[in-house]
Amino acid sequence: MKAKIKALKARLSNGVSPALSTPLMDDGYTVNPAVTAQLAHFLMDAGVKGLFVGGTTGEGILLEPGQRMRLHQAAMDAAEGRVPVLLHVGANRLKDAVALAAHAESLGADGIAAVTPYYYGMDDDGLAGYYAAVAAAAPNTPLLMYDIPHMAVNGVGPALAARLSREIPSMAGMKSSQKDANAVRAVRDAAPADFILLAGNESVALGLLALGVDGLISGLSTAIPEPYVALTAAAAAGDLETARSHQRTINQLLALMPAGKRIGGIKTILAERGIPVGPAVPPRPMPASPVWPPMAALLQAAGLI
Repeated sequence: MKAKIKALKARLSNGVSPALSTPLMDDGYTVNPAVTAQLAHFLMDAGVKGLFVGGTTGEGILLEPGQRMRLHQAAMDAAEGRVPVLLHVGANRLKDAVALAAHAESLGADGIAAVTPYYYGMDDDGLAGYYAAVAAAAPNTPLLMYDIPHMAVNGVGPALAARLSREIPSMAGMKSSQKDANAVRAVRDAAPADFILLAGNESVALGLLALGVDGLISGLSTAIPEPYVALTAAAAAGDLETARSHQRTINQLLALMPAGKRIGGIKTILAERGIPVGPAVPPRPMPASPVWPPMAALLQAAGLI
């Protein structure tokens, strides 16, 4: 397992793994495998280092387990080993998370990730039991904790991250969407050297890379991968001036996103770029106006498209 984790860390480092938008049929509930493949190929051709499937941007927790498995199969088929695929298996009901983890291992996923159970508060011992059960269902697959406490209520602090790294052989790392960069830094300091730490806070991505995260998992990059690929490449090369420029572009893009419609906005951008990913899972709204045109102008001015 240590060799698998080391290899996964090497493949994901110094790059972005987009949080894949989930292509849906017009009903808003049924996964569209053909468009999943189209989107995966678009992202891989853009130079991403991996794919994070069925997470927050991917609306995974809003889909029935069977549809999540359909999505996971489609993503694995599309990737064909070109980049690592991380399948999100977290769920509020343990039996669903366990079933999704076992299915992911049967598909040969490069890694799985699991958000903490959400809505109801849990202590660290409860969270440890949850992650142990998920790991037991996929003992041969690297597992990442998914820490997003501002959405899930429950978070994974540095002490728990270090504890689970010791107790669970397949525990590979964390996808941290913490808003506080210092909280991400604390996990990096507490975790072992081989721990894979991937950051989701797009507005301070460059700072998090400087603090020692291995790579990014970004929601907006599923629709606009270009500045994230460029940012991580510049940061890895030590070209801070160029990296800062790409970070400014990313923050300008974030400011153009329609308020209260992030998922729908991302799906609208993809449709406007020729990838018909369908609607957001109801009742999440879709924007009434185009989103991509001012973003395209910004990227053109930056020389990114």
